[in-house]
Amino acid sequence: MFSLEVKPKNQKEMSAPKLIDVTPFEPLIIKVHYDGFNWNELKPICERMLADAPADVDLEQHGAGSSVSNRHEQPHLLKEFSEFYKWLRPITQHILFKEWGFIDEYEYFISNSWVNIHPKGGITTEHHHGPCALVCATYLNMPENGGYIQFRDPTDIYKSFHSRMNEDDFTWRKVPAKTGDTLIFPSWLRHKTEPNGSNEDRWVMTTNLMNSFRPPNDKLPEFAKKHNIKWQKQS
Repeated sequence: MFSLEVKPKNQKEMSAPKLIDVTPFEPLIIKVHYDGFNWNELKPICERMLADAPADVDLEQHGAGSSVSNRHEQPHLLKEFSEFYKWLRPITQHILFKEWGFIDEYEYFISNSWVNIHPKGGITTEHHHGPCALVCATYLNMPENGGYIQFRDPTDIYKSFHSRMNEDDFTWRKVPAKTGDTLIFPSWLRHKTEPNGSNEDRWVMTTNLMNSFRPPNDKLPEFAKKHNIKWQKQS
């Protein structure tokens, strides 16, 4: 149903004399694109979510803001975003089960979602998303020169044994994106953003998927049998 443009990296040939990357591990950062956003309609909704957020977030700096503390209005609970989340769900399920090999009997659900605004110079500082299974960063409005998300190389602690020309160029790598793009990545992968270099605001919507650590009730008998677990239906 889905296919990755490069999966794994060994499908991408390097320059002559044909050095080929054969790293066999699963892809960490996956990009998909959604064409259904109407930013003129969504902008006042995002501004309202932001205005109603009861607390500021330390991660957002230099004028940036977040609606993450607004638990009453979250994008995944609003009808204006329902078509996007309907589109997104099978993609996230494919990545979790087919690309990353998660147990497909478990339930994965959206635990929370929010929007961030970055005016000129605004940034999100380094962080990760804790015990979530999967994170989606969706660009609702990405101006030209808006600044990209940056990811920290998870193997940097091992590579730091060797001296390199410019450590930051190897430790942190940016991923270009445009309006409508969604970047999907594991929650443990540390990330931050470049400053917005535009006079126009950058708006990003973030969605966390959590693992229930148990299958749905109707799948419990089959799950127990498959994994050799003693299970008895509760009366």
